Amino acid sequence: MEVTHGRHLQKCAALHRRLSGRLDVADPLSQSHHAVCVTPLLRTEPKLNTDLTAVSATALAARIAAGELTSEALIAACFAAIKEHGDDAIFITLTEEPALAAARESDARRKAGRPLSDWDGIPVAWKDLVDIPDTPTTAASAVYEHATPPAQGAVIYENCTKAGLICIGKTNLSEFAYSGLGLNPHFGTPVNPHSGGDPLAPGGSSAGSAVAVAASLVPLAIGTDTAGSVRVPASFCGITGFKSSQTHYDKTGIFPLSDSLDSVGSFAHSIADIATFDAILRGETPRETPTGSTQKPNLVVPTNVVMDGVEPDVAACFDHALEKLQNAGYTVTRRAFPIFDDVVALFAKHGTLTVAEAATLHKDLLASPDADKMDQRVFDRMGTATQFSAQDYIQLQWDRARLERAVAADLGRDILVMPTVAITAPSIAALEADDDFFAQTNLLALRNTMLGNYLGMPGVSIPAGHANNGAPIGVLFSMAQSSDLDLLSHCHAIERNLVP
Repeated sequence: MEVTHGRHLQKCAALHRRLSGRLDVADPLSQSHHAVCVTPLLRTEPKLNTDLTAVSATALAARIAAGELTSEALIAACFAAIKEHGDDAIFITLTEEPALAAARESDARRKAGRPLSDWDGIPVAWKDLVDIPDTPTTAASAVYEHATPPAQGAVIYENCTKAGLICIGKTNLSEFAYSGLGLNPHFGTPVNPHSGGDPLAPGGSSAGSAVAVAASLVPLAIGTDTAGSVRVPASFCGITGFKSSQTHYDKTGIFPLSDSLDSVGSFAHSIADIATFDAILRGETPRETPTGSTQKPNLVVPTNVVMDGVEPDVAACFDHALEKLQNAGYTVTRRAFPIFDDVVALFAKHGTLTVAEAATLHKDLLASPDADKMDQRVFDRMGTATQFSAQDYIQLQWDRARLERAVAADLGRDILVMPTVAITAPSIAALEADDDFFAQTNLLALRNTMLGNYLGMPGVSIPAGHANNGAPIGVLFSMAQSSDLDLLSHCHAIERNLVP
């Protein structure tokens, strides 16, 4: 983002003209359970693959507790759904035998009246940045394809294991988590389940995790988010995605991209699932399903930066979502949010923290012969860090702390609301064919979400509908740093008003 704001807007306008001329795709697959705003539809349960894998984690846990379902049957259904779906680019590693063995152990515990938690036996897919014992952590790179498996799992993985959750595999991503579009030349690109004849990008970097949930292969998946890597694919794939504050979870055992920006996140079909999952990831006993705060927060819609270059269908869907929330009693205020202009100006002057930290973390690799195995686009982006000075880095961190305080003072307990992404999912083929188009689209896809990472804000992308070509559209809700639990509580109520 080392461009002036004016040049950035020119690029966005040119990109919008190009995107608006692309081929339409077919209607969305019937698994979407969210109302379409451009062409209204009622909420329906997902219907891909099997009845079991299309059910929420909360509902599955209730069925297991009632004796209507075993964990072994559920895990077997997940692997059957994965095989039936047939997209080999979604998972890098599948752990079928260990998962089925763990499911049998879960069923035995429950039969003995000793489940580890209410969610004992529930399946989870893990982004392949998270250490899992006896499974290589590849970061979706050919460089680490045959890496030695770790003996110890990441803290968040171990917390899930203690609660009885079961890993079914590790999902694909943009190499080193360094793209908002989800393309991967090494392991393939997972296809967005809402594609028609022209396969659409899944969003990234947590592409495989988002597609696994959107295609109803698994009810829950883990992602990470440095500039939008959970919220962008959640929007593109029509599911719910939660990006935490940077310090909300223990990140020990997670392959880094940019230490000060990296956040853990999750994908599901509902806020209720994400709220329970959140407690488990933190090593805590889940609270009761959030009912939503009784006092409705004010919703602040920025009129600067985030609406620049927005596709007409995205704008229409966003406006319709705001109208529904206003009708439900929320106060919606459209106003300038000058802090966003400050962030854009800082990025234009100094560059971004992601570039500096990623290049520093991977400096030995970049200087080694193994660099030839990297995705050339990822290598080139990290290479721009040579223009980055220590003074630039320090200034960005100083200003970041100042602006985080400014956000807290400006918003208080209000929620920022904006389109998660200015565009809908683009064509994979078009992105693969043109480096300039890829770079411009990646910049625009991450434009809204990366503001929240720099400002330390937790965020939730909630599906709000589809464009006329069937591509999903999400709305992003964000609060000041460390307001994660309040945000999830509010979004539980907001979700009920957005989704019939």
